[in-house]
Amino acid sequence: MAVSWKDEADGVENDVAGPAEESAEPVSPLMPPYDVVTYTGEVSVAGYERLSTLVETGKTHDDVLLVLETAGGDPDAAFRIARALSHHYRQMHVLIPRYCKSAGTLIALGASALYMDDRSELGPLDVQVFRGDELGVTSSSLEQLTAANILLAQFMTAFQVSLLDLSERGLSTRVASEIAADIAAKLLRPMAEQVNPQRLAEMHRAMTIAHAYGRRLAERGRNVEPGGLAELVAGYPSHSFVIDRKEARRLLRNVWPVDEGLRAIVDRCRTRPLDDHDGGPVVSVHGFPFAFEGCIHV
Repeated sequence: MAVSWKDEADGVENDVAGPAEESAEPVSPLMPPYDVVTYTGEVSVAGYERLSTLVETGKTHDDVLLVLETAGGDPDAAFRIARALSHHYRQMHVLIPRYCKSAGTLIALGASALYMDDRSELGPLDVQVFRGDELGVTSSSLEQLTAANILLAQFMTAFQVSLLDLSERGLSTRVASEIAADIAAKLLRPMAEQVNPQRLAEMHRAMTIAHAYGRRLAERGRNVEPGGLAELVAGYPSHSFVIDRKEARRLLRNVWPVDEGLRAIVDRCRTRPLDDHDGGPVVSVHGFPFAFEGCIHV
């Protein structure tokens, strides 16, 4: 685990409106001094423990910039990480050097402002659920529920087409409806039998958890647009869908481009490993100005 510390933190109040246009050259609401915490790798309980220890022993300022790179992980740990930072700091700002998916996006919802480079991306709040039939393999809750929605849509289409045809042949609405429902059910039965109700319930529960955590964090960050959380949970077609800076501005109020003051952090983070020698996340804190080379490894 990489550990170092940052000594400066003092951000601007979070009711600053985000930039409406890419070309507006806005002034960032993030002003030094502030602490800088970097988190790179899987979102996990181990990462939460590392981050908590660092902040408890090394916090020096009121505001924090969390530099976050992750493909996702445990939503429970994501909630704990965001809560820990909001407990210790007046405001949390989040910088995304490259990518921040799933559970990482959940953490970002607790921030009062988000900073994204041209190559930065968020992802939907698509909680991954372990498959019971394959050890260590996860399934996407979005993909599972999308499949169920497709099946339902096909049933309704088959029912409506059959109902219209039978009605035109002079059958009563009641009789035509019964026959049409039977036809649609028989057509789709082979596909419907592949759906595991228990797995479907697990996927629905996972999305409910993501929404519940997201709502609580959004209340703290006050940066989510109305309807933004619901769209992050269920409004995208795949786990890998790219939410770049322009797309993020549809969902969040304060999304800023990376200015020259943050450029050094972005460039440095892109050269760092994505996990530690033990496979865990790299968690660190840096001094102001950004002395990344001074990291202490423990």
